[in-house]
Amino acid sequence: MKFIFSILVFFFINHLFSLDYFLEFQANINILKEFDISEKEKFRSYELIGTITDKYGNYGKFDGIVTSDIIDNKLIKLEGTAKIIYANDEVLYIKAFRKESDFDAGVANMEIIGASDKFKSLIGTKCIQSVRYFKDTIFGLQKCKITKEQSEILRSN
Repeated sequence: MKFIFSILVFFFINHLFSLDYFLEFQANINILKEFDISEKEKFRSYELIGTITDKYGNYGKFDGIVTSDIIDNKLIKLEGTAKIIYANDEVLYIKAFRKESDFDAGVANMEIIGASDKFKSLIGTKCIQSVRYFKDTIFGLQKCKITKEQSEILRSN
């Protein structure tokens, strides 16, 4: 019983001391390949080129590659990897996953998988990402739980 209580206290304290980090992105969509596998099934790969801003006033470029499987106009699986370059040339690499949702909007799980030296402590950070498509453009918002130390690194960027 003490063990379970200790685990619950750990997660409560960890959540209590975490901060929300918001990053918005917008990008143009360039379809690289599209296969009409059948009347109902499609495969699509595309490139996203755009910009980002965050809650600390940081801004930069967004460059990503996405692949998706679609059946009956419903997204079955989407995977994407992107590079975010901040205005001071600091870099984050992210990977996102989304399953079984409408194709033109949805919520994905995202993780920071790589970073330049200043941002190394952010590797492994998990986030929630929501997206909405409009014609050849995507709009997105990422929300990550970060520590106070990670917040200070991003704030001083």
